[in-house]
Amino acid sequence: MPIFGGTVIVILAGTEPIPGLILTQKLGAGSFGEVWEAQKADGSRVALKFQNTRQRHRLQIQSEIRVLNGLRELSHPNIIQFFGVHASSHYLILSMERADGNLLDLRNAYREEGLKNLPADHALDLLEQAAQALDFLADQKLECFNAASPGLQHCDIKPTNLLILGDTMKVADFGLCTSTSWKTHGNAWRGTLPYAAPELFRGQASKHTDQYALAVTFCELCIGQSCLYPLDPKPGPPKMPIDLTKLRNSEFRIIARALSPNYTDRYPSCQEFISALRKGSQAPRTKQRVPVVPLGQHRGALGQRCSSAPRAIQ
Repeated sequence: MPIFGGTVIVILAGTEPIPGLILTQKLGAGSFGEVWEAQKADGSRVALKFQNTRQRHRLQIQSEIRVLNGLRELSHPNIIQFFGVHASSHYLILSMERADGNLLDLRNAYREEGLKNLPADHALDLLEQAAQALDFLADQKLECFNAASPGLQHCDIKPTNLLILGDTMKVADFGLCTSTSWKTHGNAWRGTLPYAAPELFRGQASKHTDQYALAVTFCELCIGQSCLYPLDPKPGPPKMPIDLTKLRNSEFRIIARALSPNYTDRYPSCQEFISALRKGSQAPRTKQRVPVVPLGQHRGALGQRCSSAPRAIQ
């Protein structure tokens, strides 16, 4: 892992924060920092994620670096490919595949075409790929984690961490990834509300933790924000995040099982959950996938898909 020591990184278009990578445009920003597109000498493009480390403990940063370097050893078509991890005085810089957008961008593109939410068939086509990646992750052991761990959990699945590259779904942002043997004491937890499973608030991850977040993500994308209960500002384990009365009877049973507060009652795997949801939603796999990204360049094709695809769950 290259470390630039006291080097001060300037994040501006045209600068070269990592040798051989010139920043071209900002792709996004948030509390974590910024994501930029960078161009290599051969003209190919990658994404650079600048994570601000000024307010983070050194041990936390070192732990994340170990996780990311460990994940570089894994190869799966639905996990974002990491090219390198670099550190400067103020930033942790991740070099990775440059995606075309995320599921939140896709939902917004559908809304621009006049459809309120994602059609269930299209959402399930993409989430099925995410489920394959998560089940693969759940069977992996890495040296940077407890050797006795039965597998890994992402622990931060949500629409903005599910990226789209062409017609392929890529799971990204593994900063909270941990083993299912992870346990803490007190109020320590990881995740993002309303996607975080209840066991994370008890300081542990289970083999079914990511399934919970996948269920919340599906409901948000295909039913809409109206199905989400307002977040409770009081500290403590979260209550049921989804208003199950917004679902049809066939989805009610499936989503309720995936969101069970007792993780042993959930589906055995993420793929089995998606399979059950596809049957309950009566959303068959699409025979032809419309290219939806770059998201700003396929409005016509997207509109045709919207008019012909089954309606989203109401």
